[in-house]
Amino acid sequence: MNIEFIGKGIEWTESMKGFVEGKLERFSRFLKEAEEDQVEVVVTLSTTRAKQKDFAGESRPTIYRVDLDMYLKTWGGGALHAWDEDIDPFSALDKVMDELERQLIKLKQRRHEFRRKGAKIKEGLRLEEILPHEERERPPVVEEELVIEKPMSLEDAIFELQDTGVYFFPFIDIETGNLKIVYRKRGGNFGVIDTKCKGL
Repeated sequence: MNIEFIGKGIEWTESMKGFVEGKLERFSRFLKEAEEDQVEVVVTLSTTRAKQKDFAGESRPTIYRVDLDMYLKTWGGGALHAWDEDIDPFSALDKVMDELERQLIKLKQRRHEFRRKGAKIKEGLRLEEILPHEERERPPVVEEELVIEKPMSLEDAIFELQDTGVYFFPFIDIETGNLKIVYRKRGGNFGVIDTKCKGL
């Protein structure tokens, strides 16, 4: 990360430079997560006099303004800009760094979302190439009508499940009148779900 310090009407002190460098070093993880490794930063410090006098009414305090521009050189490019001002230069720097952090978090999220959408589109195109034309046009959900002929016992429902070769079989329990679903489990045995809904 290249950092350039510009002073307009004020000299940068080593402590102010160290403050900025330390904060930017902390933000490098956001840049890595956003796959951004070529970065140039320009920090401009300037001063003006406040328009109003201070509380004592004797003088107008000095206002320190910080402008920070971060230029991103890898894919997507672009620039981030943050600025703020305060009567204390370190407070102004701190506020600008907080704003930059918010922007870097948003940048990381946007790039992750962009990559996720890109991967999804790429996967969709890959599936279109692999799947036959008929399978591409199939709807993801096929609605079927539930036909329950008559109430039956759990044993009869299991027999029907095995006989038809399906994975689950809904039936009306002959004893309770509730709609139940018997299904195959991985271990080779069966499970039953009682919906507590009254059947026909």
